[in-house]
Amino acid sequence: MNNSSSINLTSPELSISSENKLPLVSIVLTTFNGERFLKQQLDSILCQTYHNIEIVALDDSSTDNTVEILNEYAARHKNMKVFVNEFNIGFIKNFEKGCTLANGDLISFCDQDDYWYPDKIKKMADAIYNYPIIYCDSIISDENFNTTGAKISDLVNFKSWNNCLQLAIFCRIYAHTMLCKKSFLKNAYPFLEVIPPDWWLPYLSTFYGGMKYLPEPLVLYRQHQNNVAGVIGGKRKRDAHENRRKRNRLEKAKIRTRINAFYNACPGYMTKEKNVLLSLVKSYNNFSLMNNLKRFIIFLRYRNVFLDVKKHSRLHRFLFCFKMFVKIK
Repeated sequence: MNNSSSINLTSPELSISSENKLPLVSIVLTTFNGERFLKQQLDSILCQTYHNIEIVALDDSSTDNTVEILNEYAARHKNMKVFVNEFNIGFIKNFEKGCTLANGDLISFCDQDDYWYPDKIKKMADAIYNYPIIYCDSIISDENFNTTGAKISDLVNFKSWNNCLQLAIFCRIYAHTMLCKKSFLKNAYPFLEVIPPDWWLPYLSTFYGGMKYLPEPLVLYRQHQNNVAGVIGGKRKRDAHENRRKRNRLEKAKIRTRINAFYNACPGYMTKEKNVLLSLVKSYNNFSLMNNLKRFIIFLRYRNVFLDVKKHSRLHRFLFCFKMFVKIK
């Protein structure tokens, strides 16, 4: 099925009335060499039925025509601002910078190559209520918006999250599906460079009321050869000549830094969760026989919580625990 034929990619000028009582939604769009698909993404944003929006576009020193496209749209739409980094700071710090520049009470995060359904912002803003974050489902498509027939929720468990341990080992929430309150973001700075923002923010949200799931696909999630991450748990593309041993060492260091950050962020009054995270921190320190055994026991005991995001069978969860005897995750 080719969805592109049914998608209206025009971008009418938005007029924001001074009488508009809707909360301002800031759409933080981060770009880097995204000229190929950027116009379709921008058109879908500008076709939103929720009109009280601003677009905060941050380019991370692109070398193609991305900046020219952004400036072209900003010249035609007064509610769009473009910022260009003098040098490349990486997608996490660019993401953080966009959040600090946003003026809205609500902030939505945007990739440079997807397509938003026209009522995405409206439906999410209407449903967020007292939650710090809400997220929706996505339909997976190829680069031409031919759908695969699958939603992300077909591949992983999506639900409202309220326990930090559910998101301490795995997170399969994507930034383009999220809408969050700016008042919540003050608890998240600075963003850590070893934890993607769409993992760090959902994790932190469990301490401030939890993360709400809106079970409706509101985005076409485009998959193509230049994606930074694959559709489910994909890893960023790596240098083909990078030494595998060095890569594994760096990956383990990142995992240890992440689990330490999660432990430090957990409030002291959450005694059970804090103790479980501390046990993980200690068992992640090295691969001694004692630590390996402790790690295996921890994962076995809390397997249903740690693996809640995954659609694993009971047997698969047991096998995963056995793997943790010789590795960390």
